Order: sequence, then structure tokens, then C-alpha cells
Amino acid sequence: MFKHTILDTFLLIVLCIVQQYAVSRLVIFGVFPDIVTIYIAFTAIKYGQKQGTTYGFIAGIATGILSGSIGTEALTKTIEGFIAGYFYIPEDSHASSRQKKQMYYKGVLLAAVTGRVLYTVMINVLSLPATLHMAYSIGIATLLTMIAAVFAYQMFFKKILVNN
Repeated sequence: MFKHTILDTFLLIVLCIVQQYAVSRLVIFGVFPDIVTIYIAFTAIKYGQKQGTTYGFIAGIATGILSGSIGTEALTKTIEGFIAGYFYIPEDSHASSRQKKQMYYKGVLLAAVTGRVLYTVMINVLSLPATLHMAYSIGIATLLTMIAAVFAYQMFFKKILVNN
């Protein structure tokens, strides 16, 4: 377990750096996909709510340091991990691969929407009217994150979750 924690934490920090210096440059209509949220949701689904919340906090501090908004990032990422933890799949689960896939997508979707809502309420970088900004930011950012989540599931997480 300790070996997995060190490896997962290292991967999370690397993803935070990639998010800040590469993915954040892939701006589409003023927003970009959030690969850190995808990984936080994955760890919460695989290891549980407590671990997801912890990884969310670590990711929030790391992305906050890199972006300059520590408090906002720490709060949103911690809550994302907590929310995704509701879709935890225990190791001894008899869930089918289809059910595990559905839990993964539900966890990522709910974490992404929750995180975007909190972030959008706290920071209105486009100075748009609040309702327009929320609809615009949440809708497009969540869509981009879900597209990235499908890619991540197919490329990486499918094997891990199905064999769990």
C-alpha cells in the first residue's frame, strides 16, 4: 500500500505540472480539460473517499502553488475527491466491467461539475454576468474534461478498474 501511495502521489504531482504548463495551453473557448480532476476521481473510485479527499487536497495545494490561487484550488480539488469517493468500487466488489466503467464516468462527471461550480463561483476571470459565466465555464470545461476522461479510461484506467 505504501509503495502505491508514493507512486500515486508522484504521478499526481507530475499531472499537476503537466496540467499547469501543457494542458492549460490547450484553451478552447477560454477553458481547458482538467486532467488532475480525472486522476483525483480515479483514485477516489479505486481507493475510497478518504484517499480521494487526501489526493484532492494534495493536488489542490500543488496546482494552487503553480497557478497562484492556493485556497481556491485546494478547496475545489479536495471537494472533488470527496464527491468522487461516493463512487468507490471496493476490491472485493462483484461489479461487472460495465458497472465499473459507469461508476468511473459518474464519479468523474460529478467531481468535474462540482469543482467547476465552486471554482466559477469563486473566480470570474472573464468578468461576465454570473449566470452566463457559470453556464459557459461549467458546460464547456466539463465537456472537455469528460472527453479527456474517456480517453484516460480507454488508455489507462480500464485495465486497472476491470482487474480490480
